[in-house]
Amino acid sequence: FIFGWGRSSSKVKNGGSREAIIAEEEKFHGIILTRDNVMEQLQEIAELMTYSEDYAGTANVVDNLQIPYTDFDIWGTQHKIQIVYAGTIKVGYDLNELKTVVNNQKKEIYITIPLKPSVVDNNLPQEKVTIMQDNNVFNPIRADEVNVRLTEVKAQQLESAEKNGIYEKAEAHLKEIIIKTLAKVHSEYKVVFLSPLEQAPEEKPTTSVAQ
Repeated sequence: FIFGWGRSSSKVKNGGSREAIIAEEEKFHGIILTRDNVMEQLQEIAELMTYSEDYAGTANVVDNLQIPYTDFDIWGTQHKIQIVYAGTIKVGYDLNELKTVVNNQKKEIYITIPLKPSVVDNNLPQEKVTIMQDNNVFNPIRADEVNVRLTEVKAQQLESAEKNGIYEKAEAHLKEIIIKTLAKVHSEYKVVFLSPLEQAPEEKPTTSVAQ
């Protein structure tokens, strides 16, 4: 039988947590777990399906005027910019990208996750950027130099985070919170994670018995 979770069981004491009530309903009524049940639980943690890392550093810009058609700098035309920054890279998964299959016979919940999370944000807040300039009257600092350098910094920091395993850490974080969340209500079910190339086993057909 498939029952909704809106009904309350006489075995559940008043004041119990939502997870405890759902678990007791499932146990008392013999509820068959469905994909919608699972997605409802995951919807509650959708905002937690992200992983973030902070970064900080110093970037410099040094520019000289050059003798035309050569690589030789003109003495006395150098200007400098020093940028001290701190930012955050956030990667994560969209709940709609997760595919869920429930096998009640095996008591297993199969969840297919994308091969790689998406970059949600790579933010360098203005209040965390300090700029020190050493201007030059013969070679004034251009208005776009800081923004160009910060764009390079964000790309470099993302590349560094990728090399240091930010995507793998995000996947491990996702699996951990999913297992913990579903275990609160469906402790007798095992969560099995699949890659997009894997397919969940189908349930064997059963014969309904009239009551």
